[in-house]
Amino acid sequence: MEEQVYDENLDSRTYRNHYSIVVQSLVSLLLMIGFVGFFGMISGGGFNPFSPVILLIVAVGLISVFVSIRIWMKTTFTFGPTEIVIVKDTYFKKSSNIQYTRLASVNVRRNIINHLFGTTTLLFNVNSSVNSTSAEATLTLPMDEADRLREMVSARIFQREMVVEEDKKEETLVEISNFDVILHGFFGQPTRSTVIGLIFLAYSLITMFIGDGSSLIGWLVFGFTSIVPWIRTILRYYNYRIYRVDDTITVESGLINNYRSSFNIKKVNSVRIREPLLARAMRKSLLEAEVVGLADSNGLPLLCPLKNRKVVDALAQQLVPEFIFESNNQTQPRESLVPTMLYKIFWAAVFAIIGVAIFLYVTNTYSISELDKYFLYGVVSLLSLLIPLLLIIHGALAQKNREFEMGQETFLLITGAYDRQREYIRYDKVQKCDVSSGPIQRRFGVGTCMVGLMSAQGFRGIRSGIFRRDELELIGKEVMDRIRDGRYDYRRYL
Repeated sequence: MEEQVYDENLDSRTYRNHYSIVVQSLVSLLLMIGFVGFFGMISGGGFNPFSPVILLIVAVGLISVFVSIRIWMKTTFTFGPTEIVIVKDTYFKKSSNIQYTRLASVNVRRNIINHLFGTTTLLFNVNSSVNSTSAEATLTLPMDEADRLREMVSARIFQREMVVEEDKKEETLVEISNFDVILHGFFGQPTRSTVIGLIFLAYSLITMFIGDGSSLIGWLVFGFTSIVPWIRTILRYYNYRIYRVDDTITVESGLINNYRSSFNIKKVNSVRIREPLLARAMRKSLLEAEVVGLADSNGLPLLCPLKNRKVVDALAQQLVPEFIFESNNQTQPRESLVPTMLYKIFWAAVFAIIGVAIFLYVTNTYSISELDKYFLYGVVSLLSLLIPLLLIIHGALAQKNREFEMGQETFLLITGAYDRQREYIRYDKVQKCDVSSGPIQRRFGVGTCMVGLMSAQGFRGIRSGIFRRDELELIGKEVMDRIRDGRYDYRRYL
């Protein structure tokens, strides 16, 4: 079990990781050996435990296990009154200090190894982290001890007492069935990812029927671009629940691995209601938040998986009322129509010309079979008809869907055409605001705005639609006015 030492200062405690982290290294080594052996058997070579590849894997694996043991023995975590001190005295001595005020949250993860050993892994995410998908520190402890430590650290982060068992009794603010999670895994993906997956699916089916032997590549790409993310999302958000206590929002989910994340509302930079094309057709949307220092391999903190649009809007009003305000639906003005459509028309013409040129070149240069003719007609139709049509529709939807509006504490940018997203952004979290106009936009007195802010996965720029320049410039003016008159106070967000 973990070693725990109490300092003379009663407010400080020192821990070491549970020994199960070394077991994880052994399991990874065994899985790698089994993986290589399996491919050796299906390729007809059989499983030879003394093959050079297996021996190399065993050697590298044993070295990694030895390193894991040394790291486990020589790494300590001291939780003091104001900060966490992490000391690694392995081959090079390193000391890291993490102030509680800089932490975005203490996340909880329980994978299969944790379940077997009765442990919990705590992940400490720093609020200003650029690479927030990797926690600055992780500590594995027995469940009871991890819960007590998390309560102590969370109380210092959120300035209130947090009892894990009491929080678990809180009712979820929205009922999310596991069927909703399955729909979210499939229809909650951006349309671009869905289209790429469908293209490789079609490629796999066509090559399978014509029997040229290359369908396996298409199936693999389809699996990695569509099926794997779908399954991973379902496993991640199964048994989903969310609740808010005072200013602290907590999200819990997971089927095999269990996750629990808590963060303070003042750490949220923006709130996003996203509607992919297929979800919009079903009148569904999903709710996300930008919390610097809080993200994982699946992306942003998800406040609500795919659900009926009215349910998501009601949840946003209840969960993050500090961000949401009533919109007057100020879409792009008429002056924006020509700059919006002209760009789309130009690229539509380019694709059409390329398609016609390919058709004329091939038909005048080569003698092709009937099957190749059908393939050629498909390519030409795609380039000369379908893509130009989609570009024109994209421009029309962009002109209709995009909105911009300013509230008291936040402003609203609605972007996208096929996919649509509403983003409510705090003025106080804006780091940069650039308004620009191209040659055609200047003739109509319109432009676009690029808003820069720190996001959950580093610096992020959000580009608005095309609106009147003087209206867009009000964003930057409001940000500066809040700094001058004292409405912006950095201490509110510590």
